[in-house]
Amino acid sequence: MRKSIFVLSIVAVFLILGGAGCDPLNFFNVGGASNPASKTDGGIFKSVDRGETWVNLSQLLTTGAKRDFRSAGIASFAIDPSDHLALYAGSIDNGLFYSYSGSAGWEQPDQIKGGTVKAVAVDPKNKCVIYIVIGNMIYQSNDCNRTYGAIYQEARPEVAVTGLVIDSFNSSIIYAGNTAGDVFKSTDRGRSWVVVKRFENPIAKIIVNPIDTRVVYAATQDRGIYRSADGGLSWKDLSDGLKQFGGAFVYRDLALFDEKNEGLLLASQYGLIRSGNGGQTWQALNLLTPPNGADIRTLAVNHQNSKEIYYSTPSTLYKTVDGGLKWVTKKLPSTRAPTLLRIDPVDPKVLYLTFEPLKK
Repeated sequence: MRKSIFVLSIVAVFLILGGAGCDPLNFFNVGGASNPASKTDGGIFKSVDRGETWVNLSQLLTTGAKRDFRSAGIASFAIDPSDHLALYAGSIDNGLFYSYSGSAGWEQPDQIKGGTVKAVAVDPKNKCVIYIVIGNMIYQSNDCNRTYGAIYQEARPEVAVTGLVIDSFNSSIIYAGNTAGDVFKSTDRGRSWVVVKRFENPIAKIIVNPIDTRVVYAATQDRGIYRSADGGLSWKDLSDGLKQFGGAFVYRDLALFDEKNEGLLLASQYGLIRSGNGGQTWQALNLLTPPNGADIRTLAVNHQNSKEIYYSTPSTLYKTVDGGLKWVTKKLPSTRAPTLLRIDPVDPKVLYLTFEPLKK
């Protein structure tokens, strides 16, 4: 089914995304002795020593009084494929933040200072083309965050867009998913869209293999993982090998760590489950906790060394450098539960960690 294309004016986008006439940055603060830790331990944390130590780097580049977004929760995080120092953080309720200095300082697009940015993707062939997801809409910037226009709107207002990924070989091709379980695709940079598969279960994540971009993985919320070898035309259910692991269908995170052999690492309610052949067979990693004993929130694998694996529970970061034979633990640098963990693709000593918003 094709969706009609439309573009909102700059004023309309600002009104929709900027909130009901208020500046969402009013409650941001620099932090200090008078501020409870829980109010300033969100935003972006960075480690330059593989998770041994962390620093909160959420400072806004502003004139006058210093401001930051350390009180904000983060829903999405992307590293520009062509520039590892260009970072994008989609917040919960407070719009988009971006840094061109590896998080040394952050800015916000004028139009995107409100709303929950559920997904961010940067064109691997043109760093000035950025896509973001807010609610049931997909927005695109073609001028390095200066302006944004809407390129997709889900017709069902109760259905939200949940993910977005760009084909690294042909960046005209974009995949997205939604809470209704649809995977939809554009071959013209978002001008038109076609639903390629309806899984009837919320889409949690979509991954495109950068070596062979015809291979696409779709992870559903609680009905397993599917693989397409032809750009979404047909799909294979990878659930058979997961049935032996109770809780494996309750999705937490998914990583493609060996593009050539299609190595997959699935974080689920069961724990961590690995495949070395594109999901044909699976085996569980031994963790410090028993099966179904770890509340895994996020996962990351070093693409330069697939034996270096990180995952996090609400209070603890776990790390292995030998593929799971031995694990070490570190206390998280925040009192909040984590949302995302990312490894710098150029310098794997550098990690980024984000957290949920404050509980009301």
